Amino acid sequence: MLSLFLSTIAFFLAAFFINRYLDAQGLERNMSRKILVGTLATVISIGAAWATDKLDGDADASQKNVSLTDIMQGGDPTQALKVLSGLK
Repeated sequence: MLSLFLSTIAFFLAAFFINRYLDAQGLERNMSRKILVGTLATVISIGAAWATDKLDGDADASQKNVSLTDIMQGGDPTQALKVLSGLK
């Protein structure tokens, strides 16, 4: 959840500063520039989410999960629903 918030903030900050940089360079505002800004801001946002997951330890969460068959055999329906929904 932390990576979602940080990547959203990173997206808007990156878009703002990329737009300021392109304004300083004198590039006119057209559809190509909007696509460029959106693409670069998305790449920066994905990088921020990846770095947050690496630092927070969520990137290794799939290795820590117990298999679904083990949970189903355990008989705890709440745990099974958490695993199926991705909540750990």
